[in-house]
Amino acid sequence: MPTRYPTSLPAVPENRWDAEKLADRGIEYPAEGVEARPVAVADFSLVADSAEQAEQRLLAYIDNDYEDDLRGATATAAEDAAPGRWRVTLRVPGEF
Repeated sequence: MPTRYPTSLPAVPENRWDAEKLADRGIEYPAEGVEARPVAVADFSLVADSAEQAEQRLLAYIDNDYEDDLRGATATAAEDAAPGRWRVTLRVPGEF
């Protein structure tokens, strides 16, 4: 289940949980006639013990290191091939 911002976020360590951006998947636009904002989508990878922890860590990392407005953002984790490393998709609604 995705984690939605704002939520209580952990402090961001100096190593940033070895977070790295894997892909910028672009902007998803709502279907015509639907009142919704476009959503920017990007994939990240970082170290965590669980999906929930990975989602919270990604939101904390983005909140700490970028000036993005994360209101309404969601992070959804899927276990990556490497043990203890998670792939997390970030979805940020906004005006692009």
